[in-house]
Amino acid sequence: MLYSMSSVCIAVGVAAILSTQALAGDIPLYLQADASVYDRANDLLGRMTLEEKIAQTFAPYGGTAEKYEKEFGATSTGTVTIRACGNVGPNVSAVVACRNALQQSIIKSSRLHIPLSFTQEALHSGLSGGTVFPELVTQGTSWDVELVEEISAAIALETRAVGVDVAFSPVLNMWIDARFGRLQEGFSENPTLTAAYAKAAAVGFQGVQPAGKWDYFNATKVVALGKHYAAYGAAAGGLNGGPAELSERTLREFFLKPWKAFAKAGGKGAMTAHNTVLNQPCHANSYLVNDIFRKEFGFGDGIIISDCNDIEALISFRTAEDMPHAAAKAINGGVDWDLQCGSSSAYTSLNESLARGLVNVSVIEQAVLRSLLEKFSLGLFDSPVTDPSLVRHVNSPAHQQLALRAAEEGVVLLKNDHGVLPFNQSVKKIAVIGPNGDNPGASANMLGSYTNWDDRTVTVNTVFEALTNTYEGSGTTVTYTRGAEINQPANNDDIAKAVVAASASDVAVLVLGDDLSSSSEWGDRDNLDLPGGQMDLLTAVANTSTPCVVVLVSGRTVTFGGPDNTILDSIDGLLAAFRPGQKGGDAIANLLTGKTNPSGKLAQNWVRSAGQAHSGASPFLQWRVGKWVANTRGVHDPDGRYYDNYNDDHSSYGTMGSGQADPLFRFGQGLSYTTFALSDFSVKVAPNPTAADVPATASVKVANTGSIDGTEVVQVYVQDPVMDYVRPWKRLVAFQRVSVAAGETQTVTIPMTSDQLEFYDDDLVLRVVSGNYTFSVGGDSYAAAALTAQTLL
Repeated sequence: MLYSMSSVCIAVGVAAILSTQALAGDIPLYLQADASVYDRANDLLGRMTLEEKIAQTFAPYGGTAEKYEKEFGATSTGTVTIRACGNVGPNVSAVVACRNALQQSIIKSSRLHIPLSFTQEALHSGLSGGTVFPELVTQGTSWDVELVEEISAAIALETRAVGVDVAFSPVLNMWIDARFGRLQEGFSENPTLTAAYAKAAAVGFQGVQPAGKWDYFNATKVVALGKHYAAYGAAAGGLNGGPAELSERTLREFFLKPWKAFAKAGGKGAMTAHNTVLNQPCHANSYLVNDIFRKEFGFGDGIIISDCNDIEALISFRTAEDMPHAAAKAINGGVDWDLQCGSSSAYTSLNESLARGLVNVSVIEQAVLRSLLEKFSLGLFDSPVTDPSLVRHVNSPAHQQLALRAAEEGVVLLKNDHGVLPFNQSVKKIAVIGPNGDNPGASANMLGSYTNWDDRTVTVNTVFEALTNTYEGSGTTVTYTRGAEINQPANNDDIAKAVVAASASDVAVLVLGDDLSSSSEWGDRDNLDLPGGQMDLLTAVANTSTPCVVVLVSGRTVTFGGPDNTILDSIDGLLAAFRPGQKGGDAIANLLTGKTNPSGKLAQNWVRSAGQAHSGASPFLQWRVGKWVANTRGVHDPDGRYYDNYNDDHSSYGTMGSGQADPLFRFGQGLSYTTFALSDFSVKVAPNPTAADVPATASVKVANTGSIDGTEVVQVYVQDPVMDYVRPWKRLVAFQRVSVAAGETQTVTIPMTSDQLEFYDDDLVLRVVSGNYTFSVGGDSYAAAALTAQTLL
């Protein structure tokens, strides 16, 4: 059997507990550890009463261990949050002891001795007190799939160390509107890039698992429960929970692509989203959940949980008359666990739903079976008690080093005029300025959402602290002036102090951005300019004679007085760190001083203003916004499609009021301290490509033409054949990070799989379509127009 707890858990299984109660007769099949998870789950299901079955659909979130012990002592329940045992961070061992005591109590008191499953938010940190890796927005800009798998595996280990078996992660939403407050939670707005991360996260959290079916997990792994299915990031108006008004083609090809990759990689969990898709709430959308996700994509017997109280919300949507009606619609729609936040508990109404003929008992039993399969696969019947010594993995030195590497890879260098970066030896005085440069607030803002720094169990150096440590004893001094607040108007006295500090220094480092109130769930915005007094501060410091470098610590892309953003012309350097995690300050210091060479690339377009949301600057809404114009090739082309602009003045993008419609910074863009040149691009086509797993393979030479070692992200785009419906002008299909020593050249070979090349044809059939394709390659989406290769698939 794959499941082995000998090295990590105390061997106190349900069978051992039952033996102490002197049960007569043979051990039931469901307690036989050498039987398959399906045989065991079906055997147990057949022994359960209706009350016990319905209790397995409950997922209370909140409350205490004492409350759960009282409510579920007789029946057990589906899953509970580890937070029932308190804040993990300062008292890890006490929480583990509480968890173990609650588990043993439920096993002993419930009639069939069914253990609990334990859940935990694990977006980029296994728990409070655990390693806080960069949030997904910064992981996404690394373009490093292997890194995401390593981070997911580390979080799984830390999460399992405190007795959690279901991790609420990864977030697979693609946020296409920077006004949406939760942009920081997702990897990218691009389906190909997000799909690659989805697969990596599934394997990292779970190990290699079969698609759609359950089997025993390794003891260091947890269920990856992806969020939020589906199209949550397409919310109208950038408002949390807003409807996703999409055609089915757009829904499937873009917003569901990561979910298909997740299911194929064996992803075992999903949370349905707040919003509506195809005019139906996701929590009662059988076509979206059962037909597409479970059957078509192969998610199969995976477990699906509601978001907080969203089954009850069906009444507010006016798609259900009352709670029994809502409960029936949700469980018929494929939702197995009811996440009960506060006093809400929709699935407690399932008895009445049955009595009114709104649901068949077989549907409830199918949901219960999935809950039991999760518990058997995670070893909760065989080794339900967590070994307290496992807490040694929580925030371990190895995981801290991984967090540092992740932050260094994810920070994106967007501007570096006059060679201001990295700092050279002539820099003897550095002025760190801005509300995210030092505490209060700066450390928490680097960590991001779904963390808890209040217990201070994780050390987070601010940029000021990290630069101070870097230059200790060197003769270079580092000062700090706050200058402005994020959520308060500008204060002229504070700005004047900042100007004095900048003027007296060799370089000014402005650490600006937002906080966890202005960028978070329910933190949607109608203005993307730097909030509070930061625009006034930036303008004042940038207009001094001191070289100025801006470091952004923010949950979303921001603007700088959009749509013109003219203040950017007055700064010398710009680094986007987004939410770099607990090692963010150290990573930024390493990048500023040249200890590390930047390699991050934007995983979303950076709009010029809030008015650009959903415009032609979006990476897959690439309709023509310009005119038919004569270009440098001497012919008339429908210029103005994104990624294929030949006019230096950007006129072919069209205009939006007083501003241009092209992005401020492009998808895939990011600078290095060295330079790269790509050449000799070719595409080799496989025999019978439309039926091959790898229809085509790209090859390109990457030369490091600079003086220091560096890493380039090679990006391959494709223009699809002419179809009866509009295709994106150009779409990302493959990518690869490649490290090249100074002065050297490497030949990079990038396979392009059928999953990457396929799209929905005129009949809405997903396949690799035969026709003429134009491939292009570059270090960002704009540069990719320079090297092209046309081929027939």
